[in-house]
Amino acid sequence: MSMFKRFAVRMRESIWFIPSIYTILASIFALTTVLIDTKYNNALKEYIPSYFRTTVDLAQTILGTLSGALLTMTTVTFSTIMVVLTMYSSQFSPRALQNFLNKSSTQRVLGIFMGGFVYTILSLLFMRKASINHEVISASVGVVIAVICLAFFAFFIHNVGTSVQVSRLIRELTDDVLIALDSEKDGMKENRVVWSNEKPFFAQSFTFVTEVKSGNFGYIQYIEYEKMTKWANEHQAIIDIVKPIGAFCGTHTSIATVYSQKELSIDNLSSYFVLGEERSILQDVEYGIEKIVEIALRALSPGINDPNTAIRCIHSIGEVLQRAALLPGGIAVTYTEENKPCLVVAYPSSEDYFYAAFSQISYYGNEDASILNALLDALLYIARNLEDDKTKKTVQLMTNYAWNHFTHSVLEPLDSARLQEKRQVIDELTK
Repeated sequence: MSMFKRFAVRMRESIWFIPSIYTILASIFALTTVLIDTKYNNALKEYIPSYFRTTVDLAQTILGTLSGALLTMTTVTFSTIMVVLTMYSSQFSPRALQNFLNKSSTQRVLGIFMGGFVYTILSLLFMRKASINHEVISASVGVVIAVICLAFFAFFIHNVGTSVQVSRLIRELTDDVLIALDSEKDGMKENRVVWSNEKPFFAQSFTFVTEVKSGNFGYIQYIEYEKMTKWANEHQAIIDIVKPIGAFCGTHTSIATVYSQKELSIDNLSSYFVLGEERSILQDVEYGIEKIVEIALRALSPGINDPNTAIRCIHSIGEVLQRAALLPGGIAVTYTEENKPCLVVAYPSSEDYFYAAFSQISYYGNEDASILNALLDALLYIARNLEDDKTKKTVQLMTNYAWNHFTHSVLEPLDSARLQEKRQVIDELTK
């Protein structure tokens, strides 16, 4: 599973993988059709309807026309993608570009068009009148592929129309964060994990303390915890992960510390850390929250001035934080079957998630009563669905934080009364 997730991280960053698969399949399909038209024509002739076969001259004309048309559709699709990416970057957030590029629907449409073009051009290459003196099916198959491409083109236009809607983007980002939260929650369901607020001190108990260097630079996108646990168990060592998910590492940054009773070779440990140019939401819930926050901040900027979009983001963040508050957070120490510690990992606490969500919005929306009202609504929603005293204290802390950041002198009496009422309800729920 870890190898699959490592592969998924790489594929999330690439726009070429799925189109390449479609192109390869189209090439194989084109060669198969050419074989049917040349070597196996007589054997399969009785199974192919006569109206599905054409002459070589007509096939060359059809395939030539289709190849030009499909290349034009591919060009238009690429141009449309560039326009959407420009809009995402200017209106929403540069971090949201990957969400459109990584959508399977976008890559699938590109793959269909490129595959269709490759099929027609390869079929046209082998469609030679001198070597084929009978009717062929390549042109009819090309027409079917062209119709499929046209249907996908209509779907792509619909997909672009919905993708540029900010409400759809916010929902997709929220769903991504919730999926990451569920994945992190499942990963924490380890029977031999003990949670604490402080990191244990192992240096005095072991003879050798070795630092693991990153060897590369970039953001930590994924950590293979299972492999590291297995390695530590086999070598009777303890691995303390120093740099968490989402942290930036230089080429000589220490990312982990290995405690052992004998000298060990740690050359392969750095390979269990996947680094990249951008942070990845696969294990990084905080990065997903920051994406939604960036859309809210862009909406609050004077150039755009769209507080309703920011309010929608805050409401979505409230759902994310309500789920995130259910995670334990803190220092997780994994123990072996012999009840010996082997892996130490620091996870973000619920307070970290709350601060990442509300700090910048509170600062930049400090004179808009509707923003403070939305923040209190989100905190009120969280407070009504929690029973944990620690999280209640966090909700109370963030309520005071957002309240103190606001410039109350700009409030009218009606605004002040409504906000005071909501804060009192939160205070009652978090006692």
